[in-house]
Amino acid sequence: MNTVLPYSFFALFAYLVGSIPVAYLIGQKIKNVDVREVGEGNVGARNVFHTVGHEWGSVVFLGDFGKGILVAAVVSQESKYVIALSGFFLLLGHGFPVWLKFIGGKGLSPVGGFTATLLPMSSMVGIGFSFLVWLSIRKFMPTTVAVIVCAVGFAPFFGYSTSRILISIGLFALVGVKRKIDEPRTKKIERNNEWNKLTGGMI
Repeated sequence: MNTVLPYSFFALFAYLVGSIPVAYLIGQKIKNVDVREVGEGNVGARNVFHTVGHEWGSVVFLGDFGKGILVAAVVSQESKYVIALSGFFLLLGHGFPVWLKFIGGKGLSPVGGFTATLLPMSSMVGIGFSFLVWLSIRKFMPTTVAVIVCAVGFAPFFGYSTSRILISIGLFALVGVKRKIDEPRTKKIERNNEWNKLTGGMI
């Protein structure tokens, strides 16, 4: 019982933080749109960036990234099992929020914030490199891949534990799984809204 209660607390805390639907709230407040039904249909920063406004997409990114930072900061001194559990429930809350009938985002931004807190130095390298990628090609996906690869790839050089590196890799892999789960719904919405996935914007 002494073990179950702390684990349950961290899991519930991470889920509730993750489930705060920043993109949905911004879409409703600023433009009175449901981001689940416009653009690419994703409850995330990129969709808000193109359907509500560039500055608001940035706000959503910072909010979702901050959710990951908050959860990781709370559990960073706990055991690797608590860290892994909290990361999973952070992603679960973001991807399946009870407040939006379990239709949420893919989880890249909160997982990014979580990883940046666990692996701060290598993440800074990744952010710097991804900034150069963004300036070169102005596309979300290659930029995102760049920061993930650098953050994880350079982590051993800064002496981060294997468990933290593997937790980060596992969470990013689950983001990919969530993306596949969402594909049937988002493809239908993308067709209706003429969303161009290659450029990440509306045609």
